[in-house]
Amino acid sequence: MNLEEFNVIVFVTGAIVGFAIALVLKSITSKSTEKDSSSSSNAITIKSLQQELDKKQVIIDNFFSDSNEHLLTAEKRLAELRKNLSSGASQLSHIDIPASINPQSTSAVEEDITEPPRDYALKSDTEQGMLSEDFGLKNKPESLEPTRAI
Repeated sequence: MNLEEFNVIVFVTGAIVGFAIALVLKSITSKSTEKDSSSSSNAITIKSLQQELDKKQVIIDNFFSDSNEHLLTAEKRLAELRKNLSSGASQLSHIDIPASINPQSTSAVEEDITEPPRDYALKSDTEQGMLSEDFGLKNKPESLEPTRAI
């Protein structure tokens, strides 16, 4: 074998091996960029979903605060109407209508009323109920066990 032929063979073999390595590296880098782009698209999707949820939460919060303001306004108008009705009734008729009804004071009075616990046990008048301290306690005869003989 001639030295020139050997150089040509080494050159061709090196070119083929280099081309194969270049293809392998290119496929590896393209796979990693696909993974990066998919993970970045997932991150973008998560961020957009979070932004959409935040926007919806703001809309819900605004709805409830606006509804509360409308209710307060309606309650004020109702109180004014009740006051006008009371003053008009006192001037034009003999019927006495209270100017305002205080639902908070009536609920406070209802909370103060307490009752002792009720005994719902089925019993006759002579028997003790379930809430009695002695309920279920009976004097048992001492000779419940049979005698044993060996």
